[in-house]
Amino acid sequence: MLYAVGKDDEKIHFRCSNKQNLDIMLKNAGKDIKDYLILQEYGMEIVPRIAYIDGKCVYNNREYWTKTATENPLLRENFADHTVLDYMGQPVSFDRYIDEKNTIINRLYAIDGRAGQVSDNIAVGTEIISLFREECILTPLHTVTPDEIFTKCFMIIVALQTGFFDRASKMVLAIEPDEFLNPVRKQKYYDMIKSADVIEYAEK
Repeated sequence: MLYAVGKDDEKIHFRCSNKQNLDIMLKNAGKDIKDYLILQEYGMEIVPRIAYIDGKCVYNNREYWTKTATENPLLRENFADHTVLDYMGQPVSFDRYIDEKNTIINRLYAIDGRAGQVSDNIAVGTEIISLFREECILTPLHTVTPDEIFTKCFMIIVALQTGFFDRASKMVLAIEPDEFLNPVRKQKYYDMIKSADVIEYAEK
């Protein structure tokens, strides 16, 4: 939650769930953000897990979360009519959708310049690695070991940890398939990496 506190009277004038909505609220009220101290209430960190909405990958996607999700209220009004899945293919609750939406919007609007974009890619890359590792732990394996998966994915992990999404996505598609890294799973992580790419600065 964000709070706009008046610099002159130190009182809370506006409160909102994310920076984008707060900007809109101040604009509609004819107020200047420079007249306020913006404070943020920090709760438990939300790691984005939503991967697909109605078949389209929206994982940490700037276009979707800052425009479609905020300008088109259909998903909020008719949530049950849409298919919202996490990266494991499990249905996502409306509350989880709202929490992730606010977390992602706040993070995207806090990005400051190219250095901020690089830093954000690295943060998202680390999250993707965590989700991948979780899926590896939860998936029964018979013909391949976690160590073998790690060895095959080592360079992809390095690319994600350093924010080289373009390079990482290409390596995901090129990796040799196995019991865990089947074509469907490879495509999923390729989609997530490409969807979350804020900037592309790796060699093409």
